[in-house]
Amino acid sequence: MTVRRARAADWEAILEIHRRAFDPEDVPRLVQELRASSVYVPELSFVAVSEDRVVGHVMNTWSGLEGSKTRLLQLSPLGVLPERQREGFGSTLVHASLDGARALGEPLLLVEGSPAYYGRFGFVRADELGLLPPPEALYDWAFQVAVLDEQAELPRGRVIYPEPFRR
Repeated sequence: MTVRRARAADWEAILEIHRRAFDPEDVPRLVQELRASSVYVPELSFVAVSEDRVVGHVMNTWSGLEGSKTRLLQLSPLGVLPERQREGFGSTLVHASLDGARALGEPLLLVEGSPAYYGRFGFVRADELGLLPPPEALYDWAFQVAVLDEQAELPRGRVIYPEPFRR
């Protein structure tokens, strides 16, 4: 398995991953809109490759903080082809996101997802650290944060998803 930054030639495979891993229209739409927006962080868009085939993808984008110009990095979406799930590709992509965010000097990384899955990477409920979920979040308990810099003063307030998440 290899993990590397996504390339222009990967995008057809990336969209197919998200079509097959999730709703065939909603998540691929989200990926395309995020990629075309100013919140997209290309250096934090990673693919997992196995046997010369792209089998997983993770994207990281900027979210906002209500009443502030603060930008917060968020991991989403993460997808792996159904037939290649439970082989470690997703975990490797989460680690690539965490490492990439640290390398950029970011104090935290947000995610909305399963606490059972993301908890093993150090994610905890965001509201327990003063970061309230956006109104569009499906469940308060699923909105989580990984603290990447224990010395940093973390922002507090309501997180605002970028426009593509609000459609």
